[in-house]
Amino acid sequence: MTGRKVAGVGAGWVRSDPSDAARIGHHVAVLNEPVRGVVPEASFSSLTGVEQMRTYLRGRLPRTPHAHLLGYRMTQASAGASVVSQPISPWFEIYDGFVDLTATAELSVFVTAMTVAPPGTILRPVTMSLRYLRPCTVQDKSVIARGRVLHAGSTFTTVETTIEDTLGRGVAHATGCVVGVAIVPAPPALAQALDEAADEPVYGTPDPPRRSVPASLSRTTVPPFATFLGLQVVEESASRAVTTMPASEWFCNAAREVEAGVIACHSTLTASLITARIAEPHQRAVTFEQASSFLRPVPADGRQIVSTATTHVRTADSFVLDAEAVDADGQQIMVGRGTLLLRDRKPPNARRPVERVLLTVLFTDVVGSTETATEMGDARWREVLEEHHQLVRRQIDGHGGREVKTTGDGFLATFDSPSRAVECATAIRHAIRALGLEIRAGLHTGECEVVGRDVAGIAVHVASRVQTAAQPGQILVSGTVRDLVTGSGLRLVDQGTRQLKGLGGDWLLLSVED
Repeated sequence: MTGRKVAGVGAGWVRSDPSDAARIGHHVAVLNEPVRGVVPEASFSSLTGVEQMRTYLRGRLPRTPHAHLLGYRMTQASAGASVVSQPISPWFEIYDGFVDLTATAELSVFVTAMTVAPPGTILRPVTMSLRYLRPCTVQDKSVIARGRVLHAGSTFTTVETTIEDTLGRGVAHATGCVVGVAIVPAPPALAQALDEAADEPVYGTPDPPRRSVPASLSRTTVPPFATFLGLQVVEESASRAVTTMPASEWFCNAAREVEAGVIACHSTLTASLITARIAEPHQRAVTFEQASSFLRPVPADGRQIVSTATTHVRTADSFVLDAEAVDADGQQIMVGRGTLLLRDRKPPNARRPVERVLLTVLFTDVVGSTETATEMGDARWREVLEEHHQLVRRQIDGHGGREVKTTGDGFLATFDSPSRAVECATAIRHAIRALGLEIRAGLHTGECEVVGRDVAGIAVHVASRVQTAAQPGQILVSGTVRDLVTGSGLRLVDQGTRQLKGLGGDWLLLSVED
């Protein structure tokens, strides 16, 4: 990647190929589109923080511009804890297929801290430390951030966040601190209760993360996330990079200010210009840890934020980068430091070690979920689905199982004991009937290939097909499970043999009776 220093700010991406400037302009226009979503009025802050978060969770307030831009959704919120789901769009790539999770981590810290915030308070992020457990790539599709409060005091709140992929594997771990600032004068109380679902506008185009990345962009050296956020390069070399980004209203969440996580992303992207130069073709530069301190808020006034990254220390297998961001008035708004490791690329055919383990596999699925969601409406269905997930996870944990992943409105879990797996399925069936829901479930025991937290193999396919064969409210098990739980006291009723799609031969299935 070649370049030169450009006099002035906002001069655009500079490459040896002048046509690059035209290629990258396509998506910057998103920031010039009318802003989607709503920044809540001051009266919204008269609610406690957890009430504010639950209002969003129940769909009683339109999503914010920041939520439309990044595509995230809150799925759980309770005092001291939250869960946020974040899609991984190809637009979020920063270099070499890697995705930056700074904005996701900061959002989780903020949302979780809000669940213990008193009314009439603005939260200001102060620090955040993010450590990657493994690289997040565009192949991950989505991640889930689970936050919990470690300390809630009168001065500051400390939050811990774990980011997982859809298979439940840890991807990153973060801790962050926020301070609460009392709003003066106190915000007025809401004029009316927010007890009805909000009318979300219908837009003529998908939200930005769901749009396709132009093929022309893949032929440039520009990270997709840079064009997504409207970055422009002022200077770049192997030791220093400078970029600008507009303080757009698209970056607003709880207030008309640029989200701290977006500012941190800006610095990460600036640093990635150096990273791309330092790593040799046979190497990958993997972010190990990054720490950020946020010094002051930035109003979303459209003016330029300037980010500078410099090489601090460099060795044969690692390097440290320093980062700084200043606002349009030259005031320092963020400082940070990142540690990256240089690792040789794995051969294309390299595979993770596979362990074969005898497990009982359980699949569950909510019966008629689409029709139920239509009848209930989106807001009520989200509440019910959240309760369903909590109930199922409680039963899986209580019966010694391990959640592998969610499958929309169902679960895939594994157990060391087939009898406990059957008992878990029965407990889930009883628990969710209180929500007015029915499940169908299937179980099979066999050898599974375990790679990290993922499971694969014929036993998983059999359990999936057994679950598909179940009727509403029915739990079916294979003959193998029946043989292993003999003497356990479980009541199994022979349902005859069936052919299972994609699997040869006839399979004996039995239903679990109360």
